[in-house]
Amino acid sequence: MTQTIGSGLLSCADKIWDTADTLRGAGIKASEWPAYMMPFFALMMLESRLRRFRQSRIEEFKTVVASDFKIEDPAHLQWLDYAAIAANKGYHRDLLIHEKGLSETCAVPGGNFLNRLLTHLDQYDPATKRLLGINYAQGHAKFLDMQGKAADLSSRDNNPLFPFAQKWASIDLTPFDNSEITTIEEHIKRKWADISAETAGEQYTPTDVIDLASAIIVELRREGSGGTGIADVYDMACGGGNFLFATEDALREAFPGLSVRSFGQELNDALYALAAIEARFRQDARVEWGNTLTNDLFLTEKFDAIVANPPYGVDWKDIKKTLELDASGRFDANRMPPTSDGQLLFLQHAAYHLSDVGVATVVHSGSTLFSGDAGGGESETRRWLLQEQDMVEAIIQLPKNEFFNTGIHTYLWVLNRAKPASRKGFVLLVNAESCFTKLKRNLNMKNCEIDAVSRERIVQALRDFADGPISRRMTIDALLYNKVELELWRHDEEGRAIGGTEPINGHQFTVRFDQTEFTVDDGVLNLAPFFVDHPHSTVKEAVALFNDAARQAEQTAVMVTGGLSYQRDNETGAIRVDLADEGLGVLSVRAKVTKSKGLERAKVDVVLDRLLEKDNETVAYASDANVNNRLIAEFLTRWVHEPWCLHGAKTGCEINFNRVFPKQSEVRASAAILKEIDAIEAEMAQLEAEIASGLKGL
Repeated sequence: MTQTIGSGLLSCADKIWDTADTLRGAGIKASEWPAYMMPFFALMMLESRLRRFRQSRIEEFKTVVASDFKIEDPAHLQWLDYAAIAANKGYHRDLLIHEKGLSETCAVPGGNFLNRLLTHLDQYDPATKRLLGINYAQGHAKFLDMQGKAADLSSRDNNPLFPFAQKWASIDLTPFDNSEITTIEEHIKRKWADISAETAGEQYTPTDVIDLASAIIVELRREGSGGTGIADVYDMACGGGNFLFATEDALREAFPGLSVRSFGQELNDALYALAAIEARFRQDARVEWGNTLTNDLFLTEKFDAIVANPPYGVDWKDIKKTLELDASGRFDANRMPPTSDGQLLFLQHAAYHLSDVGVATVVHSGSTLFSGDAGGGESETRRWLLQEQDMVEAIIQLPKNEFFNTGIHTYLWVLNRAKPASRKGFVLLVNAESCFTKLKRNLNMKNCEIDAVSRERIVQALRDFADGPISRRMTIDALLYNKVELELWRHDEEGRAIGGTEPINGHQFTVRFDQTEFTVDDGVLNLAPFFVDHPHSTVKEAVALFNDAARQAEQTAVMVTGGLSYQRDNETGAIRVDLADEGLGVLSVRAKVTKSKGLERAKVDVVLDRLLEKDNETVAYASDANVNNRLIAEFLTRWVHEPWCLHGAKTGCEINFNRVFPKQSEVRASAAILKEIDAIEAEMAQLEAEIASGLKGL
């Protein structure tokens, strides 16, 4: 559980936020402040961890050697130096030996401060400089780009770099442990989210959502394998690491005997660097940089807990070919979502990485619940997770306006590879839409939060796994459906229809499309009228004009000389033969180019046929094949009243919260409605009287 920010943490967070005043004075847009603040926050976090490391190693030396540590003793210095290098948490000799950090670099005003700052930063080890963005090569990733941001500030009027660095140098993060550092970072990111919707979407999952997700992870761990052994935690789109590390902290707090290891991957350069720096100072953490979908750097790993808030509605067409060729087993050709939204790819990725006892909480938008048709990639992904794998334990609808940059509904998918036997074949839907308290002040679009009481209410619903005020225990079959594909033989209201295919032949007949008539002799269209209006037309062009007229006609008629006449209303499909209604059907009139003795002609075929239409029906589903077939047959018998031919059925999957949790509309009492009507009628009568009185006075 993330910590509540106390006075000490709040004071430090406020000092960090005060550094933005310098950026404001330099004319930098508020939405760009995080790009300047992040590198310095990472630097001070790094310094504080290294100072704590130095102090802990000196205390260790005193305990082991039973002697004071003497900084002037070369042997003691060498021991400290080797200890720092071996720890591989970052290395800066001046900071390690002489405790010279940013504060000392800022102690002497004047001169070329940019050069002095870069000289200080250049003493860090290569891996740290890479993350901070120091001395990067042309065309390489800049990560936090401290060098670029420092140079930019130095080039501006009045050189705001020095006062900006001074403010950061006065911020001492040394007293705070890793969990407290994460809490401070979350507080700052919340403020960043308030000034930049784009930044919020990329960088920040609200603390209350993290707390709920980690509480569910803890609860499922408690129900399953408990608090002993090792738990590997993974976030496939970890951003700055808040979600990942908060879950790690929650597991450590809930299970003191549990060894927790954290793993994350992030594509965004700056956020990866921020998470990677923090990971160095955690007990056992590793964060990698790259695209999780195309370059999974944990491909062979399985994890006991997965948390994630992957991007919503992000186009993935640029990597479509790569994923189609992916042989890892994470994805399947039948489960590929449309390229406009890759959310369900991340859900498949999470399922692939779950260990045999693994659980996951993944935040998604509503499209993951219902988008796509039966047999399509999205529906197949849901069906695979729910029916084939049976690993979906619950889906929780979060309050609206819970996130900073969107007011849409969001959902927490809860996966459990070791689903208890009593829950197999079932999924719990939780409507937590009302489980919140209002914020005193909106944070961008976020106007509510899931408070501790609401969080416990949601977790308790998961414990109970039963129907309740905010929950419904659904069978998996209830979330599936049959999409039945039919061909209907259409009849009119009197039950009349053309019964079969009948070619219409005659030595001569007239075809009329609305008011335009054409003559057909021995099956060949008379083209003379076309060539009068279009003297340079070809037979092919004349045929195209004829067929186009047939397609656009509202009424089609065929009159056979010395025979029957046929009429069709193309809007309703009604057929009349010699003015007698024959029901619904098709009167097909089509021309095509043929050749006879080297001459092109326009041959016309006229066919009277049944009106057949494709139709789809949605029918309830049962996993038992015999029961499922009976459900389809009973539905068609009851609801389809025209002759039909069954062409097949596909199984679809859709989770419709509105259907499961219908909105209760307030029904007003009839007496109140009648009273209101009486009042309106009285008002109208008064108005009529006033109008009549006015007319009399004219």
